[in-house]
Amino acid sequence: MKLLFRTACCACAAALTLATASSNLLGQGQAQAPAQGAQGRGQPPPPAPQPGHPSGKLVIWGDVVLFAARDNPDNCIMLNRFKRGQRVGFRMTAFDGGTGEVENTAVLTAHVSSAGKTTDVPMRWRGAAGPNAPAPPGYLRSPVELWTGSWTVPDDAPTGMVTYTVTATDRFGRTASFRPFSAEASQVVVVQ
Repeated sequence: MKLLFRTACCACAAALTLATASSNLLGQGQAQAPAQGAQGRGQPPPPAPQPGHPSGKLVIWGDVVLFAARDNPDNCIMLNRFKRGQRVGFRMTAFDGGTGEVENTAVLTAHVSSAGKTTDVPMRWRGAAGPNAPAPPGYLRSPVELWTGSWTVPDDAPTGMVTYTVTATDRFGRTASFRPFSAEASQVVVVQ
């Protein structure tokens, strides 16, 4: 029971980690960043920036879950122990630190390091349909605050710790980065 509680606490703490962020304001005339998932997926570009943006630092945070089939009861459950062939799901959000509103122009990428190799995982902004769109299957409302990406644990991945970070850039040139807590028990680990 203690181990289960400790693992749950570490997973919850990782979900609430705020990213360290740096603000690099270049002005509202900055060119539009590439749309989330637009490369070959037919996604519309992000909407125009909201009034009052940018007014603070770009901030990102999120968690790691198991991405499985929608009908799998373990889909989207917070997890940090993965077996080969399972999909590590990165769920993140980005917001303007001054207004507290979602920064819908942010482009996020997860960087996964395993077996001496780093893989960049582009993340898709799930809110392109807008806040008034009907909720997609499996959602309670339109996911305007959600970016997702996944990394499938390779069949030849060694067991042990996998490190990751997530970086973001918005149309204003602001950047932010996210790293999970440094506690070993909260890191992503490949298991047998």
